[in-house]
Amino acid sequence: MKKEIAPELYNYNKFPGPEFVCLEQLVKSDDLSFDLVDNYRDAFDAQVFSQRFSPILLRYDYIVGDWGNDQLRLKGFYRPEKALNHLDNMNHLEDYLKEFCNYGCAYFVLYNHQPQEAIEEPAFISQRPRKKSYRSRIRNKIGKKDNKLSNKEQYEERKQNFVIRQKKG
Repeated sequence: MKKEIAPELYNYNKFPGPEFVCLEQLVKSDDLSFDLVDNYRDAFDAQVFSQRFSPILLRYDYIVGDWGNDQLRLKGFYRPEKALNHLDNMNHLEDYLKEFCNYGCAYFVLYNHQPQEAIEEPAFISQRPRKKSYRSRIRNKIGKKDNKLSNKEQYEERKQNFVIRQKKG
């Protein structure tokens, strides 16, 4: 049986961001504003958008939200001249809607006037190198030993070791 949850408890974001308000064709918060370019089947819901919004989306020129299974999914797109990947190009919105969204789903498109540059975090550098496992060290020793000798030399060495073992036993 499905558990009933109040809609205001649907906040999926661990660190809730700004609260958005929709005014005709403008979506605003305290310091952010977007233009509502397309609102197919009245898909935009300010409360759910506020719950799902992440600051990562601020790097994109367009933010597309689509509904599937009563959940909102957000994806960012760049202007055609700015896109590095053809899938991130706004000209491919129709392809995205056909391939990745439910057929005939409700969706909306927001235009970001001031996209921000992506903030690159420094890569984590550990203090000491990671210790190799015992097996990998043994494999490396065997591999290095085998690479030093040619096939004929390896054969002769194995033959001598076999003969020595036979004499001992």
